[in-house]
Amino acid sequence: MTEEEPARDPFTQFLDLLGPLLSPDWDSLILLLPFAMIGLVLLILGYMALNWRRSAGVNRSRVPRKRPGQPPPDVHMPGPSPWPFVAPIGGTLILVSLIFSGDGLPVNPLLFGLGLAVGLVGIAGWYLDAGREWRAAETGGHGAANGGTLVTGEAVAQLPGWAVEPPEGVHMPGPSPWPFFAPIGLFFVFLGLIFGPALLIGGILMSLVAVVGWYRDASTEYRQTETIGHVVPETRDPARAWPRSAVPLFGAIAAVALAITFFPVLMSALPVAGGGGGDDGDGGGPAPDPAPVIGADSVLEFDTAQVVVPAGEPLSITFENRQSGVPHDVDIRQGESVLFDAEVVTGPTEVVYEVSPLEAGEYTFFCSIHSPMTGTLTAQ
Repeated sequence: MTEEEPARDPFTQFLDLLGPLLSPDWDSLILLLPFAMIGLVLLILGYMALNWRRSAGVNRSRVPRKRPGQPPPDVHMPGPSPWPFVAPIGGTLILVSLIFSGDGLPVNPLLFGLGLAVGLVGIAGWYLDAGREWRAAETGGHGAANGGTLVTGEAVAQLPGWAVEPPEGVHMPGPSPWPFFAPIGLFFVFLGLIFGPALLIGGILMSLVAVVGWYRDASTEYRQTETIGHVVPETRDPARAWPRSAVPLFGAIAAVALAITFFPVLMSALPVAGGGGGDDGDGGGPAPDPAPVIGADSVLEFDTAQVVVPAGEPLSITFENRQSGVPHDVDIRQGESVLFDAEVVTGPTEVVYEVSPLEAGEYTFFCSIHSPMTGTLTAQ
């Protein structure tokens, strides 16, 4: 039996409590010094704020408050706008998403989506405010009205902004949608250079539609100028000038190009239901291939997502880079350790990578240039 520990008297217990204060553990206390300094600074600032509040009447400025400035005569300033502050927040979130990207993704999806939403809201709000200011300036109201005034006898009617004619001697062409549609086609062309030929062809078709429409309008204005000396637009109404037939065509081309490019990516991301066992002894899986072929048609994925190779044997991986002018490679890693660092090749080309034997297990093959391009390599 163990001996019971004798009860200590209150004075001994007091000395035990006082011991850490008289001889503290300095190694642990030093780690707390920054927090103590922060707490002391906050305490001093709080004390100063409390004294300032108590003496608010004494500290009130004797200088009269400055009157708000007024713009000079005939200068009409727009009101304050929050959108120059909101829009950069979206851009900042998008840049941050590039820094804190997810595993195997070029961006952080949550931050990128949030930044895109905030940026679009800022751009839309800014656009609506600018449109209202432009219409007010065009009608001469400087924000006080949204249209001109037509007086006929006792009747007074409000004209829309587009119906107000320019001053005498000034001949303005009517509104044109083609400066808006042409950059959209060019944007799809640049996307096609990155993501594949479908977007490239779609962008070229959209650009051709915009160029043809722009050419027709320019030819009409040229003939009018040659005939009567200035342009006489068919209409100044933006709603009537909007090409209702071209918009569905633009949308259809864009939708088809986007579907052809990204539908395979979305389908590959869906979970695949496991099939039943086949005739093979390994449950119907593909047989190991010591010379697999991997191809690249885009910067989003390889043409195969799974490769099975024999374990313990040298491998000869044939890589087909089918993208003209785009660099790719096929590296192999397990976890964060890169086991095979392949040579980067620029397409179109074909190269054979000689890989040392791999132990049985699951590996990841990936493109070191384009992080979304990954696949699973199983050695068995």
